[in-house]
Amino acid sequence: MNRTAIRTATAIACTAALALGFSGCGSSKDSGPKTLTSTQFKSKANKICKDGNADIKTYGAGITDSSTPTEIVTALDKSADRVDQEVASIKKLKAPKSKADDVSAFLDAVTTATKTIKAQGVALLQSGAADPFTDSDAKAKALDLTDCVQSGS
Repeated sequence: MNRTAIRTATAIACTAALALGFSGCGSSKDSGPKTLTSTQFKSKANKICKDGNADIKTYGAGITDSSTPTEIVTALDKSADRVDQEVASIKKLKAPKSKADDVSAFLDAVTTATKTIKAQGVALLQSGAADPFTDSDAKAKALDLTDCVQSGS
């Protein structure tokens, strides 16, 4: 290759690298998910929880008085994992700024509840302790996330 060909190839490579480098920048309009209105957030979050609750019902469907502790722990763990997936999905939604702190507090309370379930398992059920979702349920109700209430209350 002669010098002119090398310079041309170098110029093309640099132009391509610059173009690729800037192509990911986008405008401020493309900087992530759009902030949702309160109604949109409520609808999407409730849908996430409703879908998760349908899965969770199947995990516990076979649990009876004669179920082994292992079967119960498996159902509890799967359920807690599914609730954690709901939390992750709701975190991806861009809640309205006016509700962002309340949503964070709700999700933190849910995470605390699932950690308690995972840590204590069957012992939690046998202890007669308070429902670990009491706090998160109150927060869900305050946000009008009725499908995100985990306990029967």
